[in-house]
Amino acid sequence: MLQTLKRIMGWCKAYKKRLYVGCVYSFFNAIFTALPIIVASYGLSLILEDMNGERVFESKWALYMLLFIILTIIGRVFTAYRKAVLQESIGNERAAEQRIHVGDVLKRVSLGFFSKTTTGDLMAAITTDLSFVELNATKLVDMVLNGYISAAAMILCLTFYNIWVALICIAGILVSALFLRFLVKKNSANIPAFQKSQNELVGTTIEYIRGISVVKAFKQEGASIEGIRNAYRDNKDIYIKLEKDYIPFNCLHLFALKLASVGIVLTASYFVLNGSMELPSMLMLSIFSFAIFGHVEAVSGAEHMLNIMDSTLDKLGEIENAKFIDTDGRDVRLDRFDICFQDVSFAYEQKPVLQDISFTIPENTTTAIVGPSGSGKTTICNLIARFYDVNEGLVSV
Repeated sequence: MLQTLKRIMGWCKAYKKRLYVGCVYSFFNAIFTALPIIVASYGLSLILEDMNGERVFESKWALYMLLFIILTIIGRVFTAYRKAVLQESIGNERAAEQRIHVGDVLKRVSLGFFSKTTTGDLMAAITTDLSFVELNATKLVDMVLNGYISAAAMILCLTFYNIWVALICIAGILVSALFLRFLVKKNSANIPAFQKSQNELVGTTIEYIRGISVVKAFKQEGASIEGIRNAYRDNKDIYIKLEKDYIPFNCLHLFALKLASVGIVLTASYFVLNGSMELPSMLMLSIFSFAIFGHVEAVSGAEHMLNIMDSTLDKLGEIENAKFIDTDGRDVRLDRFDICFQDVSFAYEQKPVLQDISFTIPENTTTAIVGPSGSGKTTICNLIARFYDVNEGLVSV
């Protein structure tokens, strides 16, 4: 999980500072969420003291508490707004840059890259996969980091009231983290099939649309639709499988946190009964018990998507790190334009096409390349245009 979060931060590149500052605002947003509960608890204790004749509850205190709660609400709105301003557009801006960069990469790779990577794979990477990263990357970082950081801050506050309550909180988070670990392992096994189904879905859709005129001309609607139906069905099946594997561990994760909440209420009630805790503190802890894990509960959804995010970033990285055909290219002023093949050998994957070919085509001449089908005529023309690089030998001008 942490490794994937680190990769997302690396993906943000120049926008990382905005991401970090946004997380700070999100943390303070959680603090502003907790403060009204503390103030309400304090106000309740004053009311109980007044009822017991220990202290007179003055009306100005109610006004002060009301003003304080209003300030915390303003603080929540402000921090939520600033976090949104800083973080929400990072994915859009970074994805736009990456799409342009991928386009630049594809202009500089060998045609062999496109024989290994299908159109469906490329389209899925640039559209579906990159859109997933664009919409979810920063949200996942904020959700996971602030989920645990906010819970840690609240647990630290609870420690001052009662160490046993704080320990129950920690135990609940650790048990839920264990179930999330199992969830990650289960998801990891499904991700390759998920990516394959996404690529096939996009590829078959593009193929169907491109060939629709031929399909209609020969009345082959029934035959041509079969492939796209299979792709859509497989995609539906893998999504259902992902959800079925997600739900049991997510329920266990939530159950551990809810059980910890109940444990806090019971423990606080016990301490009130034996006189070691005031009733207002018990009520505050009871309210806290159902708020403290709010951010952590959402982490399961983030864990569910982090596996997909990791696989998606791998896929985008493979495209961006493709070997350029013009890595060592430079401008050269030529006196002549003869084309020379010197001991050229070339193969598509493992299939050899040319072996030790040598010839020269003088400039300002017409040369015919003659041979049977599959002898390498088109390959020679592709090598002259440098759509591919030779495996051995040299093609020079």
